[in-house]
Amino acid sequence: MTAKPSDPEILRKIHIFNSLSDNELIQILQAPENEIVDYAQKASIIREAEIGDCMYVVLEGSVEVSIRGVSGGREISLATLSAGDFFGEQSLLPGGTGRRNASIKAVYDSKLLKIDKKYVLLAVESGLDESEDVTVPAFLPEEKEVRDMLHSIRLFQMTTKEELDTYRDWTEVITVGPGEFVLKESQPGEHLYVILDGVVEVFILDEDGRVTILAELKPGDYFGEQALMPGGSGERNAFVRTDKKTRLIKIAKDYFRLILNRDSELYEALNKVGQAQEEEISKYQE
Repeated sequence: MTAKPSDPEILRKIHIFNSLSDNELIQILQAPENEIVDYAQKASIIREAEIGDCMYVVLEGSVEVSIRGVSGGREISLATLSAGDFFGEQSLLPGGTGRRNASIKAVYDSKLLKIDKKYVLLAVESGLDESEDVTVPAFLPEEKEVRDMLHSIRLFQMTTKEELDTYRDWTEVITVGPGEFVLKESQPGEHLYVILDGVVEVFILDEDGRVTILAELKPGDYFGEQALMPGGSGERNAFVRTDKKTRLIKIAKDYFRLILNRDSELYEALNKVGQAQEEEISKYQE
């Protein structure tokens, strides 16, 4: 049996665990439910849509991320993850569907650290408890980061100072691991996203399953607004995937529409953007 790793830095780099102490991280690494697993070349690790019960950290080798195309059901390769990368955590987090949003298989013989769901949830709860500690300063660096980001974006020009002061009531900051999907085509849209740091790719699949990159978005950019527009289909028109670990400001549809009701110029501008997007997408789907 392969010896379990004891270096807490293996987990320290993963956002879910970075609020834990070295001793707590070592306890997770040494827990009997967590283990080192070996996968041979091309072996399946995760299947899209199955219920998630664990996450993985790549220790050696590399794995391929793929999704099933809408037409023909073929597997479409989207990304390759290597040592130090992690995957599978999104289906374990509270508030999600609990299902895997992509399939993962080994590209070469690979060694992975498998972490049981309960340790992911314990780490998430620990992070929440820490943020609510009365000894934490009332004004955190992330607060200024979020407020400054929102204030700098045209989308929130009509937002008052008082509303920015209460941003916690209508936003949520989430961290998404590398190679993970934020949005999938045809899903109903419920949130707008602003990139706080990291990079995402916006892409579509044609009828033959070929990937067409429509845009690469960086900090300060936003996405997901078109599915929230009044009178629209309410569905996502493209896929959005992270290129590396990415932090996003997540904003509910109701608040986004409140902004639109105040700003007719913004409403018209976003309608024109939506029309241009549909024309661009239709060129690749003909």
